[in-house]
Amino acid sequence: MSSEKESIQPAVDALNAAWNRGDGNAFAARCTPDVDFINLLGMHAKGRAAVAGMHEKILKGPYAGSTVTFSIEQVRPVSPDAVLAIVPGELQIPSGPVQGVVRTVATALFVREGPEWFVASFQNTRREATQANHSAIMAESLAEKT
Repeated sequence: MSSEKESIQPAVDALNAAWNRGDGNAFAARCTPDVDFINLLGMHAKGRAAVAGMHEKILKGPYAGSTVTFSIEQVRPVSPDAVLAIVPGELQIPSGPVQGVVRTVATALFVREGPEWFVASFQNTRREATQANHSAIMAESLAEKT
């Protein structure tokens, strides 16, 4: 494993652990305060608070009880304190309207703040899902209710 890959692995592990506990706030805590986060539906959340809110909704809604495994496929240093990573993910959803498996791949920019790495940008793309209407169900779940 490359040293860059080894250095960001704890951040990826923390994202996995937070998701798997159903903790959207802890998931967002691994992001920079000004993170740009684009989910697999193309929805853009700007900032840590927005990422936390998005993840709290889905982890208590359609993705309740789900587990994710993000891995690191490739890492390219951009600067001494920034790396671009290709991060495949597999989401296991045990029940509910989008029950099944969703495979994704993300482009993630990790930046070093002190000794730790945080997500500054995350662009997620769905590879496949077991439910044909997955996107519609997730869009409905995240729609602002007025």
